[in-house]
Amino acid sequence: MNREIRNLLVAAAVAIVTVTSAVVTVVQAGGDGTRKITGTSDAAPGLGWSVDAAATYGRAFAEFRDPRSGSEFDWGDPGFVISGDVVVTMIGVSHGEMNLQDATMFGIDAVGGEVRWQSPADDLAGCASTPVDGRLVCFTSPLVEEPALVGFDLDTGEITRTPTEWMVFAIAADGDRLYVAEGDIEDDDVRLHAGTLADPDAQWSQPFVMGSVWEDDLTDVLDVSHGQGVFTLGADVAGFDLDSGRPTWTTRLEGCSRVAPSDGGVLVRFRTECDGHRITGSDVIDRGGRTIVSVDGEVAQSLSFDAPADESIPLLVGDGAYDRRTGDLRWTSPDLISPREPDEYNASTALGTAVAVVGDVVLLRDYSAKTTTALDLRTGDRLWHRDDESFRTVGALDGQLVLTVGDGIRAVDARTGESPWDASFLAINDDPDTLSSNGMLATSDPGRYVYASARTMIGLRPLPR
Repeated sequence: MNREIRNLLVAAAVAIVTVTSAVVTVVQAGGDGTRKITGTSDAAPGLGWSVDAAATYGRAFAEFRDPRSGSEFDWGDPGFVISGDVVVTMIGVSHGEMNLQDATMFGIDAVGGEVRWQSPADDLAGCASTPVDGRLVCFTSPLVEEPALVGFDLDTGEITRTPTEWMVFAIAADGDRLYVAEGDIEDDDVRLHAGTLADPDAQWSQPFVMGSVWEDDLTDVLDVSHGQGVFTLGADVAGFDLDSGRPTWTTRLEGCSRVAPSDGGVLVRFRTECDGHRITGSDVIDRGGRTIVSVDGEVAQSLSFDAPADESIPLLVGDGAYDRRTGDLRWTSPDLISPREPDEYNASTALGTAVAVVGDVVLLRDYSAKTTTALDLRTGDRLWHRDDESFRTVGALDGQLVLTVGDGIRAVDARTGESPWDASFLAINDDPDTLSSNGMLATSDPGRYVYASARTMIGLRPLPR
């Protein structure tokens, strides 16, 4: 496919993002570096540091962006990749343009908030979700003059470029291995490679006869983090062995169906009609390509966080829990279903309520009844059930704690339902535009958290005793 045509197609699919002004100040905690947040309990973390995007970058209107989305287009999503004591984020200026102007990658100390390094990050089409071999690895748009895989050293920001003639459209990393997807997706002529940044096909290369169109969202086409490889392009899905690249199974997605990999090398396929996006059922496919569970109905369990304790924890499908190795039904619960009123965008009359699996507990949210419930995943028994008008989006996990984000950050113990602490954003900064609910939250270490909105990134850590 002609590269200029691809550029026009992708550009047509990108929404122009208008960014707001940023406060050109940097707030750093004094003394021991941790400030108690007004109105919080003794169990709450304090504010360890705060970094302003515009002040750090040196230009008004600069904002944080998620490196995983790249800089070729400005998708408007704040975020970062965290590894050990380094937070890697991107800062740039949009000015209403489709690309992120003068994008720069920053390495920020997760403990103290100091900027360790900064490096230019223009023309990046995307980055891997996890570092590999001490580097965050990204890939340039294939339309640039010298396409390359680009590695940012986590400690120094030093850039390593591996030139390539491939038309790369996705990368992933796991352990010490880099996976690269490249080719012309509109001609069903694609390949996967496994290797390193310096030698990206050192371990194996494997062709796949599958494809899509360039307008599709290619963000999540490659998954290598659940015990097997899953490669999804348009209606085509293939499993592959991570060590050899050998294809292990294939399946098709009808209509507007989608898939979600889960631990144990299983995949959940949600059968979805394009008209009204009505879900008609769910299937579980094991690592050998067998359909071990097939359930009809409108309910899909779509988890924000899926962190089962081990493979003995059952998988939630419809209103039941199934053994992820055999497909046997373990238990059912009406708590897994919530009624809903169909609207112009969705014809379904029921919703799945599961929002997070934490060890052997699943947290459920019934948005119609405004209740939150926790079930023991091994038995299906209720652990607790509460009216909860102010439930927020699940942002991160920390052991048994579920951290939710709304007008602040709240911790909820998944097993007891107790909330040991709640920190309001306005108590951290009284400017309501400084911290917003559409940011990214992550756990850097137990009891330590990083949150980034478009304008501000903060580090929370335990108060000194």
